[in-house]
Amino acid sequence: MSNSVDAFGSRQFLLVEDFETMRGVIRGLLRRCGAQRVDTAASGEDAVKLLSKTSYDVVLCDYNLGDGRNGQMLLEESRHKGWITPAAVWIMITAEKHSDMISVAAEHAPDDYLLKPITEGTLQTRLSRLLDRKAALADVIAAIGAKDNAKALSLCSARIAEGKNVAELLRLQAQIYQQSGDAAKARAVYEDVLGRANLPWAKLGLAKLCMEEGDLNAARNQLESIIQNHPQYLEAYDCLAKVHEMQEQAQAQLDVLQRASKLSPNSASRQSALGAAALKTGDTELAGQSFQRSIKLNEHSALKTTAPFLGLARVQVETGATADALQTLAGLAEQFEGAEPRLLGKAMELRVHVKAGNLAAVKAATSELQQLSQGKLEPVSAGTALDIAETLMETGQREAAIEMLQFVSRNNHDDQTVADRAQKVFDAGGMGEAGRELLSASRKQASEAMNEGVQLISQGKLPEALESMRRARDLMPQNPRAQLNLAYVAITFIEKQGADAALAQEARQAIVSAQGIAPGNARAAELQLRLEKLKA
Repeated sequence: MSNSVDAFGSRQFLLVEDFETMRGVIRGLLRRCGAQRVDTAASGEDAVKLLSKTSYDVVLCDYNLGDGRNGQMLLEESRHKGWITPAAVWIMITAEKHSDMISVAAEHAPDDYLLKPITEGTLQTRLSRLLDRKAALADVIAAIGAKDNAKALSLCSARIAEGKNVAELLRLQAQIYQQSGDAAKARAVYEDVLGRANLPWAKLGLAKLCMEEGDLNAARNQLESIIQNHPQYLEAYDCLAKVHEMQEQAQAQLDVLQRASKLSPNSASRQSALGAAALKTGDTELAGQSFQRSIKLNEHSALKTTAPFLGLARVQVETGATADALQTLAGLAEQFEGAEPRLLGKAMELRVHVKAGNLAAVKAATSELQQLSQGKLEPVSAGTALDIAETLMETGQREAAIEMLQFVSRNNHDDQTVADRAQKVFDAGGMGEAGRELLSASRKQASEAMNEGVQLISQGKLPEALESMRRARDLMPQNPRAQLNLAYVAITFIEKQGADAALAQEARQAIVSAQGIAPGNARAAELQLRLEKLKA
């Protein structure tokens, strides 16, 4: 008892509970368990103010917090914004005795649940166990957070040899291997675990490896086995739905998501996925209901996406409710900033105007979207550019679609997945063979432009290399490698020829552009350092 009191006494607690009486009861229980520093919040909004200012060791949060954020949304926001560390304990308190309100994806799950009414003994036992487990894994989690995979793996091996928290350590070890691209070692860990016990997380890990390797049938078999033996393991349903989507089995995808949504109807992302699957099967009524529910669930979430807004607008376009679609898109514009939401909204707006027969608005929207493929707009992901190209093709704006597809192909000339999806857009537009030739030519043009500059650099022809890299940059303005190659040649030119303010500014702008396209690029940081040395 004294050890627990000491452990609790050194921790900073936050209790989030909207009922004053219950708040007092639980705070009293924490006090009797030895907690000395306990902050309280009566709502999600109050909790946000505290979490954003104070680093808490333990958070006990009621799931239902009245209007606004619920406990799950608060947890997701706290992790997303870094208000709580991986070493912190988060316990969700609920009066629910079934899982439909609280079942969530593993990465968004709390550390534990407590059912009301709560006793002192239960609270103390659960807290002690969770704090001990977190302490035992603290250095491993810290190494993972610091992206020091070698240290994290070494610590995992040492802890596993000690025989404590073995299952959790093996799970972390496999995830590190998988995320670092060592599929063989990840698979070995998962198979070793399954050789000892039928643990769903290990089967899920194997299924994800199979998906990455393109063995979708094997992935499907693993996921169906999980669902059969562990029907409450919701992440398996989501992955199985993704497999069906990749296999273009829309009805099977819809069936799986409907089963998962009956188990847990309050997942915004799952409701959005359900809406998308229903739309593919032509069930616009279910699609509209699902997208609306997703938007409602996301109202106070830090993890909300544009997908349900775009999906609902698409349903409204297809059912002829164009005024409602424009209102939905206005809501999207109010809640999301940045180039991608604006352009995706503009692409959906194009569908609205085509449906309504507003030719002037169609022309204006198409013209704005075309600026992306002319390098006049902020960079967007390849996926967004392809979504826009698909919309242009489906709405009859064929020339604009071709221009966009060639643009995204040039800027991602070494990415086969981009090429495959671009080809699908051409196929759907009845331009299969012509599209294949156009994409091949675009990729060849990009590759030759990149290689020309590299050859000139190797020959020591810096002025010629500089001009070549400028042409490559103009051809591929959203390719980080093209931007960084230009910066490299410009910096090398200055190092050899002497100070040149205009060229230094050109290099700096190229580095900034590359960082905007691919944040965290190591080569960009290296070139930035060389540029700063020149300035000094």
